[in-house]
Amino acid sequence: MMSHPEACTALTRMEARLRETRHNLFELERSLRDRGEEETIRSRPKMRRYNRRMSNWTGKDEEAYLQVLDRLTDSAAADLDRLRRKVERQDMAIEALRRKYRVNVERPTFAPL
Repeated sequence: MMSHPEACTALTRMEARLRETRHNLFELERSLRDRGEEETIRSRPKMRRYNRRMSNWTGKDEEAYLQVLDRLTDSAAADLDRLRRKVERQDMAIEALRRKYRVNVERPTFAPL
């Protein structure tokens, strides 16, 4: 049985690990989006440049991007699922510890760096 200060210390450590896991998940998703955009731009070169206020991104480009993103997401599905399950487990463990030791301090919110 932990004392209340020990429980608070453990919760702080657990929240830090959860923040790291969420950050890793966010970075993986961001890298997949970036790689999908790069592949789409490489695979669909533009013939001419328009006014700089106009977007060069067309509906066909968006379709190609979504197809590439689906392919990349499927290839990284195991890692994404593993990280999502880990976030859920950590979140449930934190909530269980908070209930058990009646810690009512507000939980920190995740903000990507």
